Amino acid sequence: MAEVNITLHCMNGFTLFTKGENLIVTTKRAEEIFPISKIQSFILKEPRTLSPGSILFRTAQSSSAGINIGFGIGVALGAEKTFFFQKSDFETAKNLRDYISDYGKKSSGEVTNGKTVVSVVDEIRGLRDLLDEGILTQDEFDAKKKQLLSL
Repeated sequence: MAEVNITLHCMNGFTLFTKGENLIVTTKRAEEIFPISKIQSFILKEPRTLSPGSILFRTAQSSSAGINIGFGIGVALGAEKTFFFQKSDFETAKNLRDYISDYGKKSSGEVTNGKTVVSVVDEIRGLRDLLDEGILTQDEFDAKKKQLLSL
């Protein structure tokens, strides 16, 4: 995927921009880097007359960063970030959303006759990440891996 640079200036001194495979959030004093492949959800809310627009995204974290709620049940936590932007920046925010949403589709495979072909190895790696995050069980991972390898 060709590198696209999108910069969105948000309220309270935050700037979001894309650089290769990362979404970078900067302030005057800090910089935080989020691999786009680890962004699980991205919500864009359009600005209204009296309220700014917002972006909320959640990233994957390992299941070791979670909460044990008892009875053998744990919940994996993800990093959740919210940013607000002005109405005049809505188009840029949509471009950012589209870039992040399309990133995995374009970077994980090659396009053949208008369809994306994902390599089996990349898909298994993605499943392994889901297993490590506690989203898939070992049985689910094994079954899908077996299916992908046509065993």
